[in-house]
Amino acid sequence: MSNCTMLKTPGYDEPKTLAALEDLFGTSAGPSAHIISLHPRLASRLLRRNTANRNLRPTTVADYVRDIQADTWPINGEAIKLDRNGNVLDGQHRLHAIVKADRAVTTFIIGGLPSEAQSTMDSGMRRTTADALTLSHESNATTVAAVLRRVWCWEQGDRKFTRRIGPTTTESRALLNEHPEIRRAAEIALRTRAAFPHIPPSALGTAYYLFNAIDPAQAAWFFQRVGDGAELPTGHPILALRSRVTSDRAKEGRIDWSRHLSYLVIAWNATRGHRNLARLVLRPDSPVPTPK
Repeated sequence: MSNCTMLKTPGYDEPKTLAALEDLFGTSAGPSAHIISLHPRLASRLLRRNTANRNLRPTTVADYVRDIQADTWPINGEAIKLDRNGNVLDGQHRLHAIVKADRAVTTFIIGGLPSEAQSTMDSGMRRTTADALTLSHESNATTVAAVLRRVWCWEQGDRKFTRRIGPTTTESRALLNEHPEIRRAAEIALRTRAAFPHIPPSALGTAYYLFNAIDPAQAAWFFQRVGDGAELPTGHPILALRSRVTSDRAKEGRIDWSRHLSYLVIAWNATRGHRNLARLVLRPDSPVPTPK
């Protein structure tokens, strides 16, 4: 890399900025890196040179837009990459997000790359929220990340959990900072799962988070009994829950995630209402009930 500079023009002058980029990258003997305040209009201009790239993923663009609009988009070393002719090799999702968010983003931009370098870009595995939490030495990182995703979806109003959208890592961290009790939810989920291994930890943790907000003492008791089924009278909703999950798993092998959460909510609501349940009944494709 021949240099790394901050590319600036007085105020925002799109033609001058574009001309500066073309001059730097077009005359460079090799690749060069610069930091630029990339405005939406310039991002739109660069997208005109996005002529050979992979299919656009709208959900990824939407994720980036939310982070940009929340002012949580950091300079992390990821760059918009252009070839020697100014064609976009990498960064189309970020460019589209800048346009949609209608906000400038300070970012690295690398030009002068050989066009054949595109075949080796983005070939690594993307870091997940669980990876980020692990790097931050978060206990039970995988379960915490899974619960964060489901809680975020719940708060977005997705009660069927069928949307192909989830929180970004930045949004997950913000949610964890706002609701640190999710860590406790993950602990309870793993403990319950160890005793009764038929419900995924993410469903147990999400349910605990929701129930704990209603009645912490009863939530603690409820999950102890989900785990061990001890001292429950015939017809108790938790016994119906344990029986239905065990039966469904034996017949189907795998149960939809939302059905797990629905079963937990139905049993919780019946327990809170002091109602017996001989069997849990759930209409197909129905949203998850609201805990009471």
